[in-house]
Amino acid sequence: MPSPTRRTLAVDLAVAAVVLAAWSATVLLGRRLGFWYTSASEAFLWAGLGTATALALRRTAPRTGFWLVTLGYSAVYAVLVDGGALRSDFHVVPLVVAAFAATSAGMSPVLVGGVSVVTVVGLHVGVEGLRVLLAGWGLVIDTSRTVMLVLIVVAATVIGAMVHRLTEAGASLAVRNAQLQALQSVRERAAVQAERTRIARELHDVVAHHVTAIVVRAQAADRVGADRPEEYREAVRWIAPAGREALGAMRSVVRVLRDDAPARQTAPEPPASEPVPPAEPAPLVPAVSLVPAAHSVRVPPESSPVPVLADLGAVVDRVRGAGLPVDATLPDPWPSCPPEVGLSVVRIAQEALTNVLHHSDAERATVRLTTSSGVLVLDVQDAGPARRPDPAVAAHGGHGLVHMRERAAACGGTVRAAPEGAGWRVRLEVPLG
Repeated sequence: MPSPTRRTLAVDLAVAAVVLAAWSATVLLGRRLGFWYTSASEAFLWAGLGTATALALRRTAPRTGFWLVTLGYSAVYAVLVDGGALRSDFHVVPLVVAAFAATSAGMSPVLVGGVSVVTVVGLHVGVEGLRVLLAGWGLVIDTSRTVMLVLIVVAATVIGAMVHRLTEAGASLAVRNAQLQALQSVRERAAVQAERTRIARELHDVVAHHVTAIVVRAQAADRVGADRPEEYREAVRWIAPAGREALGAMRSVVRVLRDDAPARQTAPEPPASEPVPPAEPAPLVPAVSLVPAAHSVRVPPESSPVPVLADLGAVVDRVRGAGLPVDATLPDPWPSCPPEVGLSVVRIAQEALTNVLHHSDAERATVRLTTSSGVLVLDVQDAGPARRPDPAVAAHGGHGLVHMRERAAACGGTVRAAPEGAGWRVRLEVPLG
């Protein structure tokens, strides 16, 4: 495959060949019909060759083309006209094309313009005219024609310089656009990753808590069911609504990922005159708690689907329903705090109590929520001892502690989760403001 430079040169040569052929055919036809004198027709043919040369080198070697046309064309032209003056205004076309190509390629407009003006004036006066001027004799020239030719060359030089600046500006904008697109791509990937992390955190915090409570309640019923068959019935009555609540929580999170295009296609379109109401975002957690009445604090249907600080009581009651006694010290009334703070407190308490259910053989756990100097302090603790880890579960690790740190950092707080004695303690401190 030919290189881009070779392809460009081939295209420019083809264009130059077409222009030269058309120019020569016109000149030869005009000479045959008697439109040109014999002494001028060769100058026209030479002007066509000079124009073709400037066109052929305009992109691959514009500087070489400029000097070749300016010097070579002028010298041969003087010979063809026997040192006389410019035969036709068309004979400056090669200089105009060469000046435009040179400045559009980046040559100095002052240099190109100066050389081109001197060359055009020299061609217009001719060698004999220069001899007359050097001899001190008076020379009569067409001033208006000279000014016109000079302005044409200067205009070509200026236009070429403008094209060069526009080309450079376009290339700079293209580079910046490529950089912005790359930066946008990086930001999009970061946003996607952040969204995936957020969704994974919500799924873990919402579903794992419910499923762990169900598993613990089922295991407890299995241990004592042989001697107390009524425990099976109580466990089933508790597990069924808890399972429905887990499914509802999972659906509410997954609904965020679902494409709503089918819903838009099947729903009737409103008239053009009526405004289209904005789509309501799907909640990330269920609005109504389905924990049995004996163990739960229900959230009213009209409350926010995102957990608030007051929902901490429902979390504590859910864990109690799973079989773990929890000593809770909660404020009354609940302190006022931003929504993100309330969400973090509820989720971190939920994760900490879930870890007690899953990883500890403690007989009790304590939850304490207090305020001090504008700081909300959550303390979740169990006395242990730690349960022997399940090898199948331990091999995959967990993300609960990572999620707690992320939630605390998101609202400007800090969390410390570490062993204390035979048990474990989680302490969250987050500013209320």
